[in-house]
Amino acid sequence: MSKILVIDDEISILENIKFILELENYEVLTADGGEKGIEVFKKDIASIEAIITDMKMPQLSGIDVLRKIKSINPEISVIILTGHGDMENAITSMKEGAFDYLNKPVKADKLLITLENAINKTKLIKENKRLQDDLVKKNEYLQGLHNAAQKILLNLAPDKLPNIPNFRFASEYKSCDKVGGDMYDVFEVGDHIGFYVFDVCSHGILASVITMILKTFLENAKYNSTLENSYASDMFIKLIRNLNLELYANTGNNIFATLFMGYINKNDHTMNYISAGHIDQLALINNEITPLKSTATMLGLFEEAEFQIETLKLSKGTKLLLFTDGITEVWNKDKMFGNENIIEILKNTSPFDITSTLNTLTDALYSYAEGSLDDDVTILGIELL
Repeated sequence: MSKILVIDDEISILENIKFILELENYEVLTADGGEKGIEVFKKDIASIEAIITDMKMPQLSGIDVLRKIKSINPEISVIILTGHGDMENAITSMKEGAFDYLNKPVKADKLLITLENAINKTKLIKENKRLQDDLVKKNEYLQGLHNAAQKILLNLAPDKLPNIPNFRFASEYKSCDKVGGDMYDVFEVGDHIGFYVFDVCSHGILASVITMILKTFLENAKYNSTLENSYASDMFIKLIRNLNLELYANTGNNIFATLFMGYINKNDHTMNYISAGHIDQLALINNEITPLKSTATMLGLFEEAEFQIETLKLSKGTKLLLFTDGITEVWNKDKMFGNENIIEILKNTSPFDITSTLNTLTDALYSYAEGSLDDDVTILGIELL
């Protein structure tokens, strides 16, 4: 049952409207003047769904009442009762936010139809406001999760790269606004240097969760005594198989990741690597570019996936440039940054150290993107001194 406030200084009209509305099961509050009407409204503001007020009243007119009511609650619907020939004030009331105006004497059927429409409008406005408030709260909640995900990813990235004789390392890591799923690392395993770059095919909270699964698995592998010899062919393949099963078991059918992972023997500089669906990585050896192509399927797609190791002999001065597709797929108008630009920069900076190469590449990348990146920027550089 809707509660209606009726304001009119003529008691007979007040009682007549109350009688009509109560026959239709409305709960009716009355006030015989504008000041009293506003006081009644303030006391019962939460439950009154519409107001009917006369235009011509002493002290406060209907327009005055309308203005005060709207200043208290802009959402409430107010119906103005006007006398014949008072069209100017009726139009003014509509401009001030009245729902409608009715000429006196008011016909019952017209009053009831107008009142029903006014109540429906008030309810609709309240519902829209509730939905907007809910949306704001949800957006604030999601933004909080987004910020937490970004912080998690930044905390997962290495604090610093290792200091290993005869090697130099450099990196660039920046999570985009969408929160992606890139990660990298470099670490020592006995006589070998292990490293990886991976990319989860998603953004947002899900991507950060998958990134945590992969990062945790690989982090555990670094300190697992049974995997100390994972640079050996059988153990290396077993490591990637187990990682694939971990991702397959803990993600949906449409979630996968690409990974480039390798080990370099510090003594003979042989590199073994597996590229699980990852884009071509680049090696600069004796001033020649060697693309390091994918050797296996992506992680997490197939339970019985097979993985193949490739071997590359490195020499003094070799530079390895490892990255995700957030680098190659940066757009400027209708053209991608692409591998061609990366190869050109790698060649042009060949006389300089790997840090200079990464600085040149990232400067070119950010300039090309014109400050708008749609994916993570993840680059790992390795140089054999």
